[in-house]
Amino acid sequence: MLKRQNSQLLNIAGVECELFRKRIKHMHLRIYPPDGIVRISAPMRMSSASIAGFVEAKRTWIQKQQARIASRPAQPERTFCSGEKHAFLGSSYVLQLEQVTGRSNVMFASDETLRIKLRNPTEKETVARALRRAYRQELQTRLDELVPKWQQRMGVESTRIRIRQMKRKWGACRPHSGDIVFNLELIKYPEIAIEYVVLHELAHLIEPSHNARFKAILSNHMPNWKEVEGLLNNR
Repeated sequence: MLKRQNSQLLNIAGVECELFRKRIKHMHLRIYPPDGIVRISAPMRMSSASIAGFVEAKRTWIQKQQARIASRPAQPERTFCSGEKHAFLGSSYVLQLEQVTGRSNVMFASDETLRIKLRNPTEKETVARALRRAYRQELQTRLDELVPKWQQRMGVESTRIRIRQMKRKWGACRPHSGDIVFNLELIKYPEIAIEYVVLHELAHLIEPSHNARFKAILSNHMPNWKEVEGLLNNR
């Protein structure tokens, strides 16, 4: 495990963990694919004994989750050739490449065909770049609708909305600045999943931590949020 800045590597009851000390009230433990890394966020003054006890109590659950992650089949390397399947809003679209002399175009057709027209569709990176741009535009369109909708419902207001590629988070919120970032990969999941992440991150403007109050906010606005979260956690 590569140690990141401001983190501490621990081995507790046979569980390798990366510990981050933060200005938070409660401890949080997360396990990240693809290698089952355990990351713990703990309050600045929490004792090492309390952290160790927390991990030991969850050891069986941690090992079960790591085994589940390890059992997932490895994702094949993308070729970006015609016939390859790419996810979009929870469905699998078949890539269809076409060479054109004019303007490039990407279309997610109603027959679940992903049609990309390019001057040089044989260049893998050119196709990949065109698809990323299309994904970004599609996600931005949905965020432009969902963020104002949920801000009005919840009585909150963000200051900045961004999209970027993220390896281990679906979104991130800085409650003090109102800056919110969404993972580009969200566009591959059903729209309800995108809406859930919007709700989740905006809820942090009311409650920064993932405590009972935060979960109550989610339940009040989306009673089935745990089920929707499961769609994302099983990626």
